[in-house]
Amino acid sequence: MGYGAYLSIKRRKKMKFAFIGSLSLMSLSIAFMPIASEYRGDSMLPTILTGTAFWVGLIGTVLIAIWINRRRKKSTRFNELYPNAKQLGVVRFFQNKPATVVDIAMFAALLGLIITKLTVDRIIIPFVFLALFVFLFGMHCMLNGVCYKYLNYRTGRGKEL
Repeated sequence: MGYGAYLSIKRRKKMKFAFIGSLSLMSLSIAFMPIASEYRGDSMLPTILTGTAFWVGLIGTVLIAIWINRRRKKSTRFNELYPNAKQLGVVRFFQNKPATVVDIAMFAALLGLIITKLTVDRIIIPFVFLALFVFLFGMHCMLNGVCYKYLNYRTGRGKEL
């Protein structure tokens, strides 16, 4: 493997961690929203911080997903190895082992959200399940789509990392 291939793998790992980081920031801000609204009387700072974290995370997640998709489309080597790879992750399930784990957890989080919304009086618990569901849904979209295949293929071999 040449130096250029090494840099490509390193760049794709950074993209993957940037996506996960932005998605995590957005999800954590959702989990902290009810806590921030409880302290609204003392200071607006917690509300401003959670709102800012949400929007930075959301915009970051979308921009990084667009960046990954554009890099994938420009990668001649990847497109040679996978000429018909055009899957949207949102409509596909259980495409690989990490996706299977995330898909099952996503359905469990959705079920937990529904159950806690109907049965629990405290507002924070449904928000935790909502935050978990949002994170897992974002990971579901990435792990089941063609961009995940792009982020994990080895340059020159056509094998995933």
